[in-house]
Amino acid sequence: MKPGRTPQDLVAEVVSAVLGTPTADVLATATLFDLPGFDSLAVVSVLDRLETELHVEVPPELIVPEAFESVDSILQLLAQTLAPRCVPGGHS
Repeated sequence: MKPGRTPQDLVAEVVSAVLGTPTADVLATATLFDLPGFDSLAVVSVLDRLETELHVEVPPELIVPEAFESVDSILQLLAQTLAPRCVPGGHS
């Protein structure tokens, strides 16, 4: 992740790039599924880009529609994925 860029910025920028939608629209929407083109294929693209950018793999059991409802829910998904790496004694 680039210096000065928050995790929220990263998620919003990735969703914006996948949809071709302004980042401000991504941040302003109540649910990402309200954005034109945000469907299951977009979810897969967003997830793939985030996994590549962050060098992580989200466990399949965490990949549910609710995890992609908003920028915040995606951040929670990523936090769950990264948590084992950050906990003393956690495994990567």
